[in-house]
Amino acid sequence: MAPILPGKTIGILGGGQLGRMLTFAAKRLGYSVVIFSPEENSPAGQVADREIVAQYDDSAALAEFASSVDVVTLEFENVPSSSLERLQGQVAVCPGSRVLHIAQHRLREKLFLREAGLLTTAFAVIERPEDLLRDDLRTLFPGVLKTAGFGYDGKGQTRISSPPSAIDARALVSSGEQYVLEGYVRLTREVSQIIARSSDGTFVLYPVIENERRNHILHLSRYPALVGSQAEAPAAIMSCG
Repeated sequence: MAPILPGKTIGILGGGQLGRMLTFAAKRLGYSVVIFSPEENSPAGQVADREIVAQYDDSAALAEFASSVDVVTLEFENVPSSSLERLQGQVAVCPGSRVLHIAQHRLREKLFLREAGLLTTAFAVIERPEDLLRDDLRTLFPGVLKTAGFGYDGKGQTRISSPPSAIDARALVSSGEQYVLEGYVRLTREVSQIIARSSDGTFVLYPVIENERRNHILHLSRYPALVGSQAEAPAAIMSCG
């Protein structure tokens, strides 16, 4: 894919506050921005050059969106990956549908990381209430039960101090939903790092960010983090794609 230079138009799926900040940054660099959002007058749509209001699975609206931009990106992960699959045949899309398919689902994400050789906390897949009662999962308590999909800012999460009773297990797990039970980890601090990859495969690592959360929601990010160089991402992460 050729570089998308200033003067081009960026399409953003999602109209929330992250899309708003992205729009401000893009316009400062000389780009135009089109927002695609199910909600009219969204935070990002208020400051964009144009806003297309439609559901993410609206084929006609997606085609119109693709024809009006030079590249499409995301402002959050709760967009159907099938929408990106449709767009990929019409316009450049970054990140692609496979990346979104993995990143928007906790189980797929953890399995991908393990396959790439990276560490995760101990976890188990929960598909039925009875799964929480299994003897082999007792080492995961105290733990955190999380919905596999569509969770953010602490939503879809329940801390469980000890193995539940059969009645409690039925109350915790909804029929037809998939969950991840994670062993509780006491954190000293949380850090994150942005790693950008260009279309030619070149990687750029940005300084580590230290994150402070309050009530499970990000409250403050320190950039760069107050940590040493040992917190820099290992070279192994380069091969994760």
